[in-house]
Amino acid sequence: MRALLRPLSKHTAFSPIETIVTVFVLATLAYFHILSGIKHSSFFEATQPPTLRPAYARLTNGEWVAVTKHDWAEAWKQSGSDVEALELQQLVFSLDDKARTAAQLDASAVAQHLVSELPSLSGKTYPSICHHSGPNVSSISCFTTVSEAGASPSLTLSFQPGHRDDWMAALRRENTIFVDGMKYEVDAGKRHISIGEMKSSKWVAYALSALVLRFWELAKKADSLDILVVLTGYILMHVTFMRLFLSSRALGSNFWLSTGIFSSAIISFLFTLPFCRSLDIPLDPIALTEALPFLVCTVGFDKPLRLARAVMAHPHMIKPQENGRMKPAGEVILEALDRVGNVILRDYALEIAVLFVGVNSRVGGLKEFCAVAAVALAMDCVMTFTLYTSVLTVMVEVRRIKKVREMTRSRSSSITAVTANGTAVRGALSRTASKTNLAAAQTEEPKNLRERVSNSVIGEKGSLLKDGPRMDEVENPMARLKLLLIASFLTLHILNFCTTLTPATANARHQRHPLRSAQEIVPAPRVDITSPAIASVLANLAVSEQAQTGEPVELVVKVAPPVYVHATATITAIHHSSKAGTGEAIENFMSSWSSLVGDPVISKWIVALLAISVALNGYLLKGIAAGSGLAAMRAVRTQGVRFRSRARSIKISEDPEEEEHGPAPVMIMASAAPAVAAPEPAPIRELETAPVVQPPSSVLSRPLNLETIDRKLQERLPIRSPAPFEPRTPETPEVPQMEMRSLAECVDVFENGPRPVSVALRLLNDEEVILLAQTGKIAPYALEKMLDDLDRAVKIRRALISRASRTKTLESSLIPMKDYDYSRVMGACCENVVGYMPLPLGIAGPLKIDGLMYPIPMATAEGTLVASTSRGCKALNSGGGVTTVLTYDGMTRGPAIDFPSIVRAAEAMAFIESEEGYTAVRDAFESTSRFAKLLKIKCALAGRTLFVRFATRTGDAMGMNMISKATEAALAVLTQAFPEMVVLCLSGNYCTDKKPAAINWIEGRGKSIVAEAVIPGRIVKSVLKTTVEALCNVNVKKNLVGSAMAGSVGGFNAHAANILTAIFLATGQDPAQNVESSNCMTLMEPTNNGEDLLVTVSMPCIEVGTVGGGTILAPQQAVLELLGVKGAHPTNPGQNAQQLARIIAAAVMAGELSLLSALAAGHLVRAHLAHNRSQLNTPMPSRPQTPGLEEQQAHQLGAPPAGEPKPYSVEAK
Repeated sequence: MRALLRPLSKHTAFSPIETIVTVFVLATLAYFHILSGIKHSSFFEATQPPTLRPAYARLTNGEWVAVTKHDWAEAWKQSGSDVEALELQQLVFSLDDKARTAAQLDASAVAQHLVSELPSLSGKTYPSICHHSGPNVSSISCFTTVSEAGASPSLTLSFQPGHRDDWMAALRRENTIFVDGMKYEVDAGKRHISIGEMKSSKWVAYALSALVLRFWELAKKADSLDILVVLTGYILMHVTFMRLFLSSRALGSNFWLSTGIFSSAIISFLFTLPFCRSLDIPLDPIALTEALPFLVCTVGFDKPLRLARAVMAHPHMIKPQENGRMKPAGEVILEALDRVGNVILRDYALEIAVLFVGVNSRVGGLKEFCAVAAVALAMDCVMTFTLYTSVLTVMVEVRRIKKVREMTRSRSSSITAVTANGTAVRGALSRTASKTNLAAAQTEEPKNLRERVSNSVIGEKGSLLKDGPRMDEVENPMARLKLLLIASFLTLHILNFCTTLTPATANARHQRHPLRSAQEIVPAPRVDITSPAIASVLANLAVSEQAQTGEPVELVVKVAPPVYVHATATITAIHHSSKAGTGEAIENFMSSWSSLVGDPVISKWIVALLAISVALNGYLLKGIAAGSGLAAMRAVRTQGVRFRSRARSIKISEDPEEEEHGPAPVMIMASAAPAVAAPEPAPIRELETAPVVQPPSSVLSRPLNLETIDRKLQERLPIRSPAPFEPRTPETPEVPQMEMRSLAECVDVFENGPRPVSVALRLLNDEEVILLAQTGKIAPYALEKMLDDLDRAVKIRRALISRASRTKTLESSLIPMKDYDYSRVMGACCENVVGYMPLPLGIAGPLKIDGLMYPIPMATAEGTLVASTSRGCKALNSGGGVTTVLTYDGMTRGPAIDFPSIVRAAEAMAFIESEEGYTAVRDAFESTSRFAKLLKIKCALAGRTLFVRFATRTGDAMGMNMISKATEAALAVLTQAFPEMVVLCLSGNYCTDKKPAAINWIEGRGKSIVAEAVIPGRIVKSVLKTTVEALCNVNVKKNLVGSAMAGSVGGFNAHAANILTAIFLATGQDPAQNVESSNCMTLMEPTNNGEDLLVTVSMPCIEVGTVGGGTILAPQQAVLELLGVKGAHPTNPGQNAQQLARIIAAAVMAGELSLLSALAAGHLVRAHLAHNRSQLNTPMPSRPQTPGLEEQQAHQLGAPPAGEPKPYSVEAK
């Protein structure tokens, strides 16, 4: 566990602001998840059905009177008599909220469409099933009413009894209707709003009221003992909060430490609830309310307080180190974690283990509580090592700034100053003064009555800090006591001695005493016939009936619940309406943003975060403005703090005591970057200034504007752009040294100069950048990124490495660095670049290969190699050239996989070799690249370890990265079938890469090439200076018998590695792969009745590519372009790489033929002496000869011996 949390804590300690913001964003997402769960919880569902029931009314003597369903059924049965029955259905149309303010809705068009175009499910039209006023049905239209246009118009339809459901079913099946550019959706309008649809604070008020009411009703039915236990839990919870405040005050923080710990606990609780929901742990609000105090007491705050004590007691929290530098806050936090982290993790593990006993106890209620508590403890552990460490890092930085401000305000002479002549004066920032002030602050008594009363009531602030590092030696007994209480609590519940969280309480009471019994459930309300909408329709119906019959009639009406229809403008309508109002889009955006910010919890989060951010930034800016914050720390030099510009100097009286103690140590505040010891500063020539009157005391200059400082520096200092670098030689004239800024000034330009930082670094010369790098301000590996100048970065890195080395020769060495494109190198070919290594490039040949002439490029430092290969090319061309064939093309990768038993390993091997398994693995393998085509899989078993050798085509790339990515995808599929397997390593040496191996010699790897040529006998004699018989004899005895005697694998050749490696270097291949690529068998035999020579070379594993790796470098690309194989082949992927392998095999044949001929003729030593051991290149003897007697006598007299060279001297030249 610590192995996982320690790297995480390291990241959070050095990136506190990013961590806090990330955690708060995740906490907000967790809040939304919890909010969704609360809104959709069955606990807050409505206690009565949201739908309405139909209402029934009778028209008697011109008045409508409510009747029962039975009366309406009787009237339906007596249809045709004096009483007539009918059904009314009201459709309510509504616009969306955005369109309501823009226009009003007219339902006339859609009403006409419904009554004329929409038939019922049985196929009857509306006029045939509607209610007609009067006896003559054919001459009287249906009774239908449409309200006036508005935001929510209504349409009332009348039906004969029994036909309303049929027509409404057809309407619901139609669901969506388009009429006159409007879209109408059935049952999408106004309806009962559940808690999941409530917005703003309405749902919060509803949820709180429902929770309080149900908690109160359950409390009235609860036992007195249970109420007492829960009340005791809440008291203990508040005692825990009070103890947190008192402990934080004892550590020197009245508010921020306790707030940070409490915030970490709340955020961990926010993460706990969604995690429990994903684990299907039941979370009942009532049970959670009762268990909350016990949960708080279980989690507690002892572990964060222990970590805070370790941090506050760190010896370098507010004190500088021995070298005068402040240790970075992140390192302080990590060292405190190393000291107490194991104890904290142990306590978390023990408490979670005890809670797991309760989880497995199968005691109802207790099991759920223990599961939630265990998850909460795990989340609290993660938050302690992430969010809380970030908060502590910020607190350490703020406390350091506060301490420096207090020391600055104490007295004006507390800051070290520098006189005009460079003499340093000791101040409060020195180590001795810091210790004295700190001791005085710790022993200071309360000054007034208020502080004394406060200390006696809530304890003395910072009392625990007086013990120093020893305060953490005694283990806090609260952790052990809490563990015993948790164990006792679980034992009592398991043995049924207590029933606080068992089925006798919350859940059982909820089941045994529901809030409303079946008899108490309020039935759904009926449609209100007295509402204005329904009453007006009934009045119109009565008037219509009397107008048609001329006499009072008696009607019985069934008023069905209204059906809501949502109206939305189509795209065309919206487009035209959007043109009418130009500010409508802005208004809609502001409305959406207002609804989001109007959330009660989100708004409080935003306000709290803004308040904390403003307060923290204001405090930091105030410290900087006072000249005692981070800006003051940057002004500290090795000779003290200097507060003056380069154009102004202030003389300060010398302190004789200061000369006795020496200069004040450097104190630099660092937060994230690791501390690097500052080197001895180079001598700095001060600017000549006019003499000034010496003041009686130290006077500090007022703060200067950074822009003014930059402008003055640019005006007064010479141009610092360095001259082009040239290697130093004895003839190189001395370059006058440029004036250098001090470290403090360089740091100021680096940190406060123009942005980006590369612009600021252009204001510094190379020596000043080197000084920054030597003091740890710039990492040497990041010079290219910081400088944004690759050539300058290489030059500065050369100087850094040279000056840190023992010999100090690299900076002035002859290793070239100019005129090279380093942009192709960075991030691809090499790191920490200090130049490039040129190699001689020769061209052998040309050589005729498969009918075409190719030059043979060779980068080598071995003499005679190119000449010897050229002689072989001449002999081969005389016989018609070389013919090559490609027998295999496939790169391999062989991971090692561990299994728990050999049985499972064998099953995995059988699965891979089966048709189904091979298909699954192949599909995953080939999904990673369009060039990766799996050729075959070879498996081998060694105990419980399975080795799988994947072979694939890789196009024109050498393919190691491609096949590694594809192998990972294939292993992921294999893991799904065998979850218990463990991938030991992606490369298990079964590939085999960069090592001699028989499997490569037998199976092949990369490109397998066989080349053949016939050399006429006369050419053997005239060009090679030997005979066919001698050549064949030497080849058999040397390449075959000799290699076999040596036990060679793939080494049946003379010097194939020579030619192959030279071509590898010239074309940008991986030189390390010459180990397996140079596997070669050279065979020679007489042909044509022994007159001519037949030569073949077999090279089964040439690993080359024309894309990626070193082939992206410009010189290597030029060589590939010379061969016509640069980059990827446009039409046939892989052909360029295959052609390069053919060229290499043919060139190896030329080299083999020439060397064996030289061996057979005895010319090898003579040729090397002529071409590789010339007198010009032979160095002088490394040791002087033993001097003779005359030389010894001359040496004693002071004269140099005869013939001895004079010592090398730069001055002499």
